[in-house]
Amino acid sequence: MKKIFLTGFLLLIFATHGIAQSEWMKTVIANIPVTVPPTSDITKQRRVAYNVPGEDRGFPDCTYKDFQRNQRITYKDPDRETDCTAYCQFRKPGNSEFTILGISIDEGDYRDIILATYEFDGSPIDWVDVEVKFGDIKLKQYKITPEMKLFVYELKPTSPTPIYFYEDYIQKKISSLNAQRIDTVYQIDDDGKVEKLSEKKYRPKDYSITILETADIWNGNETPLQ
Repeated sequence: MKKIFLTGFLLLIFATHGIAQSEWMKTVIANIPVTVPPTSDITKQRRVAYNVPGEDRGFPDCTYKDFQRNQRITYKDPDRETDCTAYCQFRKPGNSEFTILGISIDEGDYRDIILATYEFDGSPIDWVDVEVKFGDIKLKQYKITPEMKLFVYELKPTSPTPIYFYEDYIQKKISSLNAQRIDTVYQIDDDGKVEKLSEKKYRPKDYSITILETADIWNGNETPLQ
């Protein structure tokens, strides 16, 4: 009898906590202004920022130490989280089933941008990683059409040895990075799900740090792999 009571009590706690989290996400959705879908660089559409609670994110909220993005940043304080904020909202024209939030995950010079879809009651649907920056270095960028066709452009370093932002870029001042460009096309469907449509890879080449800091990835002159 005690076991049944305890199980019921715990389920009640979890349900109450879930409702509270959803109510907060409903507040986020209700208070971030809805803008037209961005063509690129969602950070320029920043209007107001709201924290996205960990239990309601529906996506991993982490940044990385290395350009290869294999080594997650961890903290001695287990309660510390990366800065995760929703700051832009837009919707697929003619569709009122879900909304799309632009979400920034950053810790100092490390920043990821995610597009996440939510139901209007705050329930998460899906997400996709669309932008990665280390300081001024751009390793992932994107474009999106009003029809929610998403083009993500990535430069993936080829070195098996980790390349670190502070140790290699800031302190050693590396002059170039050998990387492979990968273009991925997604479609956000009418249910808010993100579907991968295609992927195109190019021959790796050396990119100067100046190019990585200033140029858009989609303007490169890479040779496609057959």
